[in-house]
Amino acid sequence: MDATARRIAIVKIMEENHSVKISELTSALNVTRETVRRDLNNLEERKLVRIVRGGAILNVPKNETSYDKRLRVNSKQKEDIASEFCKYVQEDDTIYLDFGTTSLSVAKKIKQFKHLTIVTNSLPIINELYKSKNIQLFVLGGLVRRNEGSFFGEVALQAISSININVGFFSGGGIDAKFGLSNHHLGESNLTRAILKHCQTIVVGIDHTKFGNVFAQRIMPIRQMDLLITDFITDKKLVDNLKQNTNLILTEK
Repeated sequence: MDATARRIAIVKIMEENHSVKISELTSALNVTRETVRRDLNNLEERKLVRIVRGGAILNVPKNETSYDKRLRVNSKQKEDIASEFCKYVQEDDTIYLDFGTTSLSVAKKIKQFKHLTIVTNSLPIINELYKSKNIQLFVLGGLVRRNEGSFFGEVALQAISSININVGFFSGGGIDAKFGLSNHHLGESNLTRAILKHCQTIVVGIDHTKFGNVFAQRIMPIRQMDLLITDFITDKKLVDNLKQNTNLILTEK
């Protein structure tokens, strides 16, 4: 396989997974790490990828991709995050699941429990759980954001005023050691910030590709998170920084 064919193959792999490790590419393409690095440097010069420590991330616009497309991105990592979160759930808990594809992964895993109350503003999560006899489902209504399939606005804000939540699960468009968790949409973010005040325990689950992204709507600082679950972080300084401010769980070592 020549250099052009390899680079096309790398982009195709990253279109499916959004990110890739150098070790994964050396195995998939049967080439040396030096060859992979040269290919990634070439792709970065062409602004197709962004090199990070230990691998690369596909370059995508700062604006959101469609929900269905994001479902296919890092699906394995999201499933691992969801499985880890479920270790902190107990029968009879009231759980809040925020909007987003990682929260949908949690909804699919959480059906294993026998007695739970789930509060959510996400239509995909509602569709996933409403037939489950083991789940008491509380839906926050209001205005619908079609791109995300989520409810927001005054009706949703009023609905949470008398709710206590044992564990809230949140994700976002970006996370940064200094700026915390952030997101795109004002209405959704206002609802999330309000719900945080009703949670006994706050858990954030977010894959590694979101680190370093900062968006306009700040949701919470790192120190407000009781638990932060991600797949892997190769930056030791970042790991140390996060551990000083929250309980950090890595699903991949």
